[in-house]
This record gives sequence, C-alpha cells and structure tokens, in this order.
Amino acid sequence: MKVIGIGDNVVDMYLDQGKMYLGGNALNFSNFARELGVESSFIGNFGTDEIADYAKKALNKLNIDISHSHTLKGENGRSRVTLRNNDRVFIDSNKGGVLKQGLNMTSQDIDYINQFDIVHFNINGNANQYLPNIQGPTLIYDFSDLYKIDDIKRIAQYIDIACFSVGSMSDQNISMLVKKVHSFGITDILITRGSKGAYFLHNSEKYIQRSIKVTVVDTMGAGDAFITSFVINYKRTNDIEKSLKLAAEYAAQQVQRHGSFNNPEKIPNKYNVI
Repeated sequence: MKVIGIGDNVVDMYLDQGKMYLGGNALNFSNFARELGVESSFIGNFGTDEIADYAKKALNKLNIDISHSHTLKGENGRSRVTLRNNDRVFIDSNKGGVLKQGLNMTSQDIDYINQFDIVHFNINGNANQYLPNIQGPTLIYDFSDLYKIDDIKRIAQYIDIACFSVGSMSDQNISMLVKKVHSFGITDILITRGSKGAYFLHNSEKYIQRSIKVTVVDTMGAGDAFITSFVINYKRTNDIEKSLKLAAEYAAQQVQRHGSFNNPEKIPNKYNVI
C-alpha cells in the first residue's frame, strides 16, 4: 500500500517551548502513514525561507517523497501556537504562506497521484479543482470543522470517505450534518470528537468508538492521527470496528507527545515574540 497527501504543509511554532514542529492536515497524513509503516508521499508548496528549509530537511529524514512538490518564492506555511491546559491554541498564522498562490499541479503530477492506493485532500489544501482528475485511489477528504454545506455538496461526488472534526458540536447538530452529507451521496463518513471519541457511518450504519484515556501532553494532530490510522486499516482489512479501535489507540499515542510529529527545532528569533 502507498498513500499521498495533497495540499497544506504548516510548521507549527510553539512559543511556550521555543520549538517548531512539522504540521498541516495533508502533511500530517503523510507523516503518520509513514510512521505506521506505509509508503507515503506529499505534494504541496514550499517557500524559500528558513521555515521551508526546516520542513524539507525534516521530511527527508522521515523518508517522505516530496519530489512532485513545488518551491515558490515567499513564506512557507507557518502558525504560532501555545499550550493551555495541554490543549493547543493557535495565536496566528500566515494562512498557508505560498500555498495561497495555488497548487499548480501538472498532468504528470496527476498521473503520479493516480498510482496511489489512498489520496488525502482537505479543506485547507487549496486543491479542490483537481478532485475530478483523481481516478483510482480511495479519496478521503478532511473537512475539519471549517466546512460550509454548499462546499460539501459541490465536491461530494468525488469523495469516498468524508471526515469531520466536531468535538464541540451537539449530538443533534452532528446528526443533522451526517444526514445532509449522506444525502449528497457520500456513504462513508468519519466523525472525530476529541475526548468524546469518534464514530463512523457506513451506508447509514453507525459504529461507535470511545476515546482511550491517557495523560494528555498536547492535542495537536490527534484528529489527523485518528483519520490516518483508521483509513489505512479500513483499506487493508475492511474491518470497521478493528480499524476504529486501532485509530483510537494511535490517536492516544499522539496526544502523549509534543507537536504533530516529534521532530523539533528551535524557532528563529524573529518569530518567537508576540
């Protein structure tokens, strides 16, 4: 099996620690998949600043293939965060940096993507225009909690598994969301709710997974970890309950370390002030 993440790479700068870590929904997917022993690649935009240099160096160490990514003049995606009661809180960001210039993929890039088993798109990836070109891979789309219903409807026909992070949403509103998404033709829907656990709907049948109680160090990347593990194991085994359990275990490991991935470097001084 091999998988690929398309879209955002964001370096998360923890001002409380003076350290920065790799991040971003699509890049987290690629990183977590590699940690789970799966061959993985990433396509996105990298800047020409020292933040981009850090990201590329870290990805090279992690053996993530970025050969089809693009380097554009400007700032790499970055955010500044801190921890409050072990929960990550975003202070500010540059809104994706050079990704705002557009992810200009070529026909060769599309052919490359279509060789993979699973492809990950997300709402921050600035790549929705390429969804109709994906033919073959299982396509998962992470809407996080940033979606609009009309946007879901517009791209639903291309999505195999839709993912949502809705920890603060009421059960009633989640049910309404699921019903609406299902009406658009998406039969597989993954809902993650942080400490409230998760559930997966397959053809309207609901499978519930409780969260695993551990000592939380940092919540950054927990939802991405759950999604990555679940989708990979679901693709491998077609066993929903087993895949949910493994995803909960992997997400529980994730919240016991700092950052989305344990590869920190010191934040450059110019970013380490508010």
